[in-house]
Amino acid sequence: MLVEILGLFRGDDLDFELPPLPEQHRIVAKIEALFSELDKGIESFKTAREQLKIYRQTLLKHAFSGKLTEQWRAENQDKLESAETLMQRIQTERQHRYQQQLKDWEASGKSGSKPKAPKTLPPLTTEELAELPELPMEWRWEKNENFLFEVKDGTHDTPKYVQDGIPFVTQKNIRNGKLVLDDVSFISEADHLAFSKRSNVQRGDVIISMIGHGRGQCCIVDTDLIFSIKNVGLFKFFHKLQSNKYLCYYYQSKMGGDLVLATSKGGAQPFIGLTELRNWAIPITSFTEQCKIVEELDSKLSEIDQLDQTIFTALQQAEALRQSILKKAFSGQLVPQDPNDEPASVLLERIRAEKAVSDKPKTRKTKHA
Repeated sequence: MLVEILGLFRGDDLDFELPPLPEQHRIVAKIEALFSELDKGIESFKTAREQLKIYRQTLLKHAFSGKLTEQWRAENQDKLESAETLMQRIQTERQHRYQQQLKDWEASGKSGSKPKAPKTLPPLTTEELAELPELPMEWRWEKNENFLFEVKDGTHDTPKYVQDGIPFVTQKNIRNGKLVLDDVSFISEADHLAFSKRSNVQRGDVIISMIGHGRGQCCIVDTDLIFSIKNVGLFKFFHKLQSNKYLCYYYQSKMGGDLVLATSKGGAQPFIGLTELRNWAIPITSFTEQCKIVEELDSKLSEIDQLDQTIFTALQQAEALRQSILKKAFSGQLVPQDPNDEPASVLLERIRAEKAVSDKPKTRKTKHA
């Protein structure tokens, strides 16, 4: 009865309103009925959230297998270049960039290391392609580094932290698709300069966690703040040929993420190596279609996020309702009182009498010879 409602009964020194015993039964029955309905609703909301997660991944899979824009592609064939043509343009841009780096190096009196000519990784093998999902005829699978113009992995050193200086971003600072600097550590400017070749992060780059159970989490850098990186991959783009958001969505998708996570190394602290980041298989399509896919994903994923937030709010309200039910139960507002119920005072006297009997010391009988 009341003990069931309270969960624990501690004796005469506990001060609370005690309803008549029949009312206690009614309160318990009402709470159980309301909580049962509430639990069903909560379970439905949780199921809906899980279904949204599944729908999200299905949507991403359709996006990067060409299904999401299949109709659009059929209607715009004359406006789209092939993935092969796009890759040729990227190689040309790489050479132009290298030639400019050489000129700048020579103009500076050949200060510092001579720029290295861009290298092209060998293409995916027939065996590797056979393991990948099928793509539209105009698309192609390509290795990450061949598609981008730079893939790095930050410093390998562990610097001495300082109270104030250059932010030092690690895997912990990439959360939920965002760069989070609330708990960032700092290093000296001298250490940052020493790391600059591997940590030349700029706005618009994509960075990705390489270590721990959060490996594969990535975000687009949306700040001009200068910082160094460790245990974080860095991807750089030709922004007129490649959509960083298209790639970021792909890296975050189960379809794309599983490919690189399957190559993780280590045991208790698994990690993705730089070689694995460079060889990550990427579905390539024209820049125009990349932008269309991003447009579709932005719209549809925004709807999913709004629904998820609505469900999350409903779950919070359900918990608040649970507390409201309990509050009403213990303030006499949950069920109606019945004047024919035995008064609580009589119940209390009976409880005290039973307690007195149970507390009375028992006399030990002595055997006589």
